[in-house]
Parts: sequence; structure tokens; C-alpha cells
Amino acid sequence: MATLSALSFRGAQRIRHLTRRAIENVHALGLAGFLGLPDQVIALHNFGIGDDLLCTAVLHELRRRKTGSIWMMSDYPELFVGLNDADRVVPASSAYRNFVRVWRRDAPKLEYAPFDGHDQDRPPRRHIIAEFCARAGVTGSVALRPYLKLTNAEKAQESRTKGLIVIQSGVMGAKHPMQNKQWDPKRFQSVVDALCSQFDLVQLGSASDFPLQHVKDLRGATSIRQSAAILHNARLYIGGVGFLMHLARAVECPSVVVYGGREGPWQSGYACNVNLYTPLPCAPCWRWNTCDFDRKCMRDINTSDVLRGVRQMLSKPRGPLDVEHDNIDDVS
Repeated sequence: MATLSALSFRGAQRIRHLTRRAIENVHALGLAGFLGLPDQVIALHNFGIGDDLLCTAVLHELRRRKTGSIWMMSDYPELFVGLNDADRVVPASSAYRNFVRVWRRDAPKLEYAPFDGHDQDRPPRRHIIAEFCARAGVTGSVALRPYLKLTNAEKAQESRTKGLIVIQSGVMGAKHPMQNKQWDPKRFQSVVDALCSQFDLVQLGSASDFPLQHVKDLRGATSIRQSAAILHNARLYIGGVGFLMHLARAVECPSVVVYGGREGPWQSGYACNVNLYTPLPCAPCWRWNTCDFDRKCMRDINTSDVLRGVRQMLSKPRGPLDVEHDNIDDVS
């Protein structure tokens, strides 16, 4: 009897699986009839919003080289508004992933630092934008920068922040928080204390970020595009490695970035910025939260280092920012 029950259970499971697959296939057929079929789909899985933003660089380079239909699968469609490099932006849902599977669309696996399942990524061998591009099949010269296009109305709406300094006190509100990216928030406060008599400052970031004094506090209060418009108008951004660093670059806002030693600026940053990196023998380690040296790479970066970077950036014209390029000679 136990054997018959087990067979019946497996049979019922099989029927449910086949029924679900049939429904998914019918849905995929309906989507194709309504939306058409792309030649290529750019999709990430379980990545953060900053990585979706970096995909604007991938789409830009693909569009320069291809005339076929390109779709972007993303839960952050506002990143791609006004850009003409993707023909469609669709949700990163199981329905669309099944659509790609059923119709066997070209959907390369994009990644740049595979996670080991414990606490460390495998370091990329080139800039993460170049790695994304290579995995999407791009060869030749690629610009190492993301893109975001604001309307004139969006820029004007946040024009009150023109010339201000934007600061973020932490990166632990990210989808994948990493202690090894976090500089001491009290040191960020020391930076504010040194600047607030000369400059007005705005704090962006997650609502859970450490609150700073003597700033206009907009933590958790702005949309992606509002944050982008604030950075577009700002004179400078100060913060750690994360989404706002990439968003600042996308809208041509110069930055002072506290890197520490988890990753190197040549792997994920922009040479037009001041990147405070500590070249210890263990760096870049690409660990998430564990450290055998009490995060010496972060502790060795002082408030005076950040202020020196601020003075350096303020002594130069705001932009346009220089653009680095990388040459991809293979896609392996």
C-alpha cells in the first residue's frame, strides 16, 4: 500500500508539473502574439539595483553594434526611461523568464563575480561593466560608464540642490548588505562637520542609513529618478561603493568614494572620481562580511583623506567627466 501511495503521489506531482508547464507555454504564446519576439534579452537574477543600472552600458554597446530587437528584463524600469537602447523593458518575473525559455531567445548569463555560497565573490578579471558586456557577446572598445536620461522637467524640479554636496552615510541598506563596504558612519559625520559651514549638504540613501546632523535629510524619501536629478544638480557626491556611486556617474556628478579594500576602483569604479582605496596585501578580497584583519582597509581611511579628496574635486571644473574605455578582445 505504501508503494502504491508513493506512486500515486509522484503521479499527481507529475500531472501538476505538466499542467503548470502547459499553462506557462500558452502564456508564452500569448505574450509573443502581443509583444513580438526579441532577438536578445538582457536579464539579471537576484542582483541589486546598481547592477541593473550598469546594464544600461551593456544595452548601449549592444545597440551600437546590432540592429535586432533587444529587451531588458528588470524590476526597475525607471532606470531606462528615455534611453533608446532597449526596445522593451519587461518585468523580471517568472512569466517572462519562461517566455525566454519557451522561445529559446538569446539570453546570456550576466555575472561578473560569482558568489562562492559562503562569504566571498570570485574577483572579476576586468571592470564589471566590461565583464557584463563580454558575457553579452560584445567585443571591441566599450565605455566604462552607465547611463540615465533625465527630462528637463525632472532636472528643474530638483534645481534647489544645484551646487550642493550629496552624502550617503552607509551602504547597509542595499539588497545585499556588506560590512566590508561600510566606512564608519561617525567619520561621515566628521566630514559633514568640517564642510557644513561652507556648503549645504543633502543626505540620500536608505531610510535605515545612519542619520547625519547638519544636512537636509532625504533618506528614503526620494525615488530613483528624484535621486538622479538631485545628483545631476549637485556639485559633488560623497559615499561608499554602491548604487548611488553608479547613479552619480550616470548623471555626470563627480564623486569621492570610500573604497577600502573589498574591491578595487579599477574593478568597479570610475577614474574620474577620487577613489580612496587601501592597497593592503589582502586587498581586493571581495569578501562580504568576514575579515581577518578587523577591516583595516577601512579603518586606515581617515576623515582628512576624504576632505582632501573633496578639495581635489572642488578645485576642478564639475564636468564633463572623463570616460574610460576597455577593449574586449574575447568573450570567454
